[in-house]
Amino acid sequence: MITHDLLDVYESVKGDYEKLSWGQRPSEELWEAIDGLLLDLHLIAHGYATDGYARHIDKELKRQCAEASVEERIRALRL
Repeated sequence: MITHDLLDVYESVKGDYEKLSWGQRPSEELWEAIDGLLLDLHLIAHGYATDGYARHIDKELKRQCAEASVEERIRALRL
């Protein structure tokens, strides 16, 4: 699950996984999930996605985020 702690790490390196030392690296799958969600939210915000796809991403956010505040934080994240 995506948590505030994971987002803290993500923001500390501005999403650049390679900047983390081996011992600090979280799950690559979760990292890629954040990358993908941010890209999808960008596309939705700029009108490049259908309403159906936007609803799908809303469900994905709810599924992958540990709590509603994490979902809100990802929506507000700008790197």
